[in-house]
Amino acid sequence: MARECLKHPLVEKLVQCEIDERVVELSKKYFPSMASSYQNEKLELIVGDGYKYLTELEDESFDVIITDSSDPKGPAVCLFEKEYYQLLEKKLSKNGIICCQAESIWFDLDFIANLLNVNRKIFEKVAYASTMTCTYPSGQIGFLICSKDPEAQLDKPIHRLNEDKLGLRYYTYEVHRSAFVLPRFVQKKLYGEAK
Repeated sequence: MARECLKHPLVEKLVQCEIDERVVELSKKYFPSMASSYQNEKLELIVGDGYKYLTELEDESFDVIITDSSDPKGPAVCLFEKEYYQLLEKKLSKNGIICCQAESIWFDLDFIANLLNVNRKIFEKVAYASTMTCTYPSGQIGFLICSKDPEAQLDKPIHRLNEDKLGLRYYTYEVHRSAFVLPRFVQKKLYGEAK
């Protein structure tokens, strides 16, 4: 994730919190191309609990906060609770956005609907985006996307990126837009008849 974020020309600094230092060590050893971001001077790596890091952070705010968590079981449960999203909202800049892992429509639609309802009370804009991922059961995973900005259009990227120049293999403007186009049964469950 850090590698892909650091490709964006407007990123000035990226803080990555990784709870398990062994993940970093093994990534460097066995997945060097994926771990290339650890050499980037814009990256600040914090080995520790990201939730705790945010609670102890005093005045800093972020334009984007991405939570790439495991499923909402065991130690990761706290990353799917109202208090965590309230913390993210406090640490977010005025026009910032959050992007959090939000489970699969095929297994967890009620959970996703509840997640959106909780966050509608915290953020001005809330949406669910979907993508394909072959390593996840069912081949689909989703993202909770939220913003404090009432004018935010989460499904419309502000910047058009040069995909070839940045070496992007998956992401395009059109893929971004289409991530918010959901099957009818999902659309009805999350938004009612119309979004």
